[in-house]
Amino acid sequence: MALSATSPAFTFCSLTTNWWAFVLRGVLALIVAVLAALMPASALIALAIIFGAFSFVDGIFAAIAAVRNIRAGEKWGWLAFNGIVGILTGVVVVLAPFVATFVLALFLWWMIAFWSLASGSLQLITAVRLRKEIKGEVWLVLGGLLSIALGLFIVWMQLTMPLETFLALGWVFAFYAAFFGAAMLMLGFRLRRLARAAGEDEAGKDQAQQA
Repeated sequence: MALSATSPAFTFCSLTTNWWAFVLRGVLALIVAVLAALMPASALIALAIIFGAFSFVDGIFAAIAAVRNIRAGEKWGWLAFNGIVGILTGVVVVLAPFVATFVLALFLWWMIAFWSLASGSLQLITAVRLRKEIKGEVWLVLGGLLSIALGLFIVWMQLTMPLETFLALGWVFAFYAAFFGAAMLMLGFRLRRLARAAGEDEAGKDQAQQA
């Protein structure tokens, strides 16, 4: 019986057959992690250039869509704005990649700091409001305090050691790539074992039918 492309059995068969793709992704991610750890600034510049290229292409498509909407008499303001910003972002990244990378890294760190402070504060507020309804709220308080501490630490690093903070983002990216690569490797080898087990089961069924 043929399997539907949306059935769980088809998805499982596809994953186990292509287990090597997950292993390959894991190996590539680990290579990227090593390079990013050894050259954090270069890794961030490469990411910024990729981001700039994406913004430039996206801006061109948005500008084309805006022109088409103008001809069709439809709304075009937001598309035009998006196109101009995307194209300018791409040009700035190409002309001044290091400056653009530094600004992008600082922006990302400030976003992480804001998120940590906001989420930590919300956790503390939630713990105070629910202290009579739930048990173990101390863990919620601890999580909130840790988030706030992380946010304050990032703000302090940004204000006192911006260059070190910039390089630290490269190491964070290296850690993420290493974690992602390890996860892909474990998943790939797990799928390989499942594929072998499925093959052995099929072989056993064929032998039983022949007997």
